[in-house]
Amino acid sequence: MKNKPFWFPNKNNAILYMVFIVFFLLSLDFWGWNQVTPLFFGLPLWVYYLFFLTISLSIPYLLLSKYYWREK
Repeated sequence: MKNKPFWFPNKNNAILYMVFIVFFLLSLDFWGWNQVTPLFFGLPLWVYYLFFLTISLSIPYLLLSKYYWREK
């Protein structure tokens, strides 16, 4: 496959694609679906979970923009 689409992963960025897939799967909060018990400051656990998930997702975005961004 010589002319791959731009979104198709190659050997250099396949690991980064897998990291984004893992973060996507972690964002599907099936284990806390019906839990609304307040934890800290009256907010449920899923608010803190998504906050830390978003903060930790900034690291792969930083790596993507620093090392794998294509210059045209």
